[in-house]
Amino acid sequence: MKIFFYFISIVPKPLFIALLDIYMSLGIFKRSLSYKVTKANIKIAYPSRTKSDIDLLSKLSIRETIISGFESIYTWGRNEPEVNSKILRVENNFLINNLKHNGLIAVSFHNRSVDMLLSWMNSQQTTYSLYKKVKNKRLEAFIKNQRQSGNSKCYETTIGGVRQVLRALRNKNIVCFAADQVPKRGLGEHINFYNKGAYSTTLVQSLATKTLAPVIYFYIQTNKDNINNIILKHCSDDIYNDSKHKLLVNSDIEKFINERPADYSWEYKRFKRSEGFINNPYEGL
Repeated sequence: MKIFFYFISIVPKPLFIALLDIYMSLGIFKRSLSYKVTKANIKIAYPSRTKSDIDLLSKLSIRETIISGFESIYTWGRNEPEVNSKILRVENNFLINNLKHNGLIAVSFHNRSVDMLLSWMNSQQTTYSLYKKVKNKRLEAFIKNQRQSGNSKCYETTIGGVRQVLRALRNKNIVCFAADQVPKRGLGEHINFYNKGAYSTTLVQSLATKTLAPVIYFYIQTNKDNINNIILKHCSDDIYNDSKHKLLVNSDIEKFINERPADYSWEYKRFKRSEGFINNPYEGL
């Protein structure tokens, strides 16, 4: 399977984007469920935007998500140095250099390719990451193997997986996971996200208060030439405060998304199991 992804990754990114723009100009993407969910989510997140603004942002988001998929395929088909060469710069890299040997909680969200992001983090030190299982068994085994480059380990987001990363954190390792997905029932809480009670993970807060490990956010952001930069930001010490940490992570992620909302993968049904809706926001899509 790696050979298959390697041959796809040979396609130069500018050529891929040029072909993608032809596809986008045909408007076929508007028939897809991904576009419909994207549009529904953007309407929820930005209710004051005009219809034309929502249509344009939905289109841009689908385009960026497809490019992110291409970057993930590139990551799966190439070795770590080749993947890292596609990162132009790392903002606030001193955070990793100063904290990586003390135990570190690195929190991401689905802004561009999380696989490219994780590949870079794996090159810094052994990491222990959590992920949501892929339904295709063959692809699942391949992706998990790719994410476990070197001595890094990858666990499904279950109670057993959480125990593994807690142990790794107490042993002064880096723990990574995305905090913007809907957790399994019983493993989350309804927390404000774009003014809705979105069912959200509380794992960041739980790990932080149990270990007092430092917490950073890390994500990819593009520039105007579609070149990737990795952004690192320190999380407020409020993450250790029982009266303040509940709202902090969703609030921070919302703020980061708002910097470049087209970069975010809106096609995920983030508001399922959420409070604040009279009807299911995805019904009839």
